[in-house]
Amino acid sequence: MGSSDTPAPADLLRQHGLQVTAQRIAVIRAVSACPHGTVEDVAEAVHNEIGAISRQSVYDSLGML
Repeated sequence: MGSSDTPAPADLLRQHGLQVTAQRIAVIRAVSACPHGTVEDVAEAVHNEIGAISRQSVYDSLGML
């Protein structure tokens, strides 16, 4: 999230009272990079960034967003 107007993923989570986790940050980055991607697209991007995530965790994170 390169723009100075856009908060960093961790700051965005904190502003909404959510716990900052590597999975949530990776999901935010994946959705930012491909806003109309499927759950599988997001899971693959997150897997490439942090190594592992369950499909349920992707759904939970997307629901939280």
